[in-house]
Amino acid sequence: MDTETLLGGLTPEAFLRDYWQQCPLLIRQAIPGFVNPIDAEDLAGLACEEDVRSRLVIGYPDRRDWQVEYGPFRPERFANLPETAWTLLVSEVEQYWPPGPEWLQRFDFIPRWRRDDLMISYAVQDGSVGPHIDAYDVFLFQAQGRRRWQIQEPPPKSPICLPDLPLAILRSFTPTTEWVLEPGDMLYLPPGIPHLGMALDDDCMTWSIGFRAPAWRDLVGAFLEDRLDSVGPELVTDSARKPSRHAHELGADDLAALRDGLLARLRTEPDALHRFFGEFLTRPQTCDTDPETADDAASEPPRWDPKIAYRFDPSLRRYWIDGPDGPTLFLAGHAVPAPGLSLNEAESLCQADTVVPEQWATRLPGLVPVFRDLLAAGQIEPDEPADTGEAR
Repeated sequence: MDTETLLGGLTPEAFLRDYWQQCPLLIRQAIPGFVNPIDAEDLAGLACEEDVRSRLVIGYPDRRDWQVEYGPFRPERFANLPETAWTLLVSEVEQYWPPGPEWLQRFDFIPRWRRDDLMISYAVQDGSVGPHIDAYDVFLFQAQGRRRWQIQEPPPKSPICLPDLPLAILRSFTPTTEWVLEPGDMLYLPPGIPHLGMALDDDCMTWSIGFRAPAWRDLVGAFLEDRLDSVGPELVTDSARKPSRHAHELGADDLAALRDGLLARLRTEPDALHRFFGEFLTRPQTCDTDPETADDAASEPPRWDPKIAYRFDPSLRRYWIDGPDGPTLFLAGHAVPAPGLSLNEAESLCQADTVVPEQWATRLPGLVPVFRDLLAAGQIEPDEPADTGEAR
């Protein structure tokens, strides 16, 4: 995995310094000689599965006749599509295509907590999702066919989307730069740049590697919830109160006491704040569950045997933070202090596809009940022989 070739001859340090979240970068032959390992049938098969997020976008930018359909799809739907101007998009492909996680390792110069997913789009000629703005960094890798990308710089100060459409498509888009990408080429776009991609051929496939950051309002809201759990039921006290001069005044002494008391309850030590960050950034994404499926799952108790290997769900987030007493592991919102672990061991555990709980029972006894919780939540399962090389 030649990172400098991937970045057009730039070192990761130079790319992050000069381009990341600042300006687009076109890279010709980021992966020379690339041969697309996923064909249209593989992608369509994924889009027919219940647990896979997918959508079909049909329409021409100049007609503004957009239609969106959400998966799972029936196989016959793909036999009844128009000849041109449609796109199939499948998200989180790395969770279903076994070589996906290894393929994404070439982007590990950006930490995993910033990575969103690998989304693959398949389009016929004139296929597009319309001019739009993304709120995340994205590498647009051309895996098959040709796609024309247009961008608008500088971006509008107050972009307006077309009303009454199922997509956030810009009302006005005036391209200032365009490129045609061929297999092996890649385009990096920072957040906020209006752009439009148009398939120039049938069998056009683009891989989007997205990097999303949490919104500050979500982080603040979660932090306030976390602090609320640590605040007891005691009431505000004012045993040293002095007589008030005006009954309706919020006096300076009262305001100071309320302010200081509130700030004291929001204040936290750096280690506790770091723990909150680790738990927040590894929380599983919420999803709707079919009640009938949930009942079926509940009727079969999870198999627990600490001596066997369990496979992590590909969506389970695992990170670690180094501290004065050693690393702390974070798995799906759980924090596990690991003072006996080296940093390399912490990284290896977070990278591992499988785990045998018994191997950790002596060194990290706090990790075993976490594994049991993950098993009950369906985030690990007994390891079974897996198919290789093909998207399921």
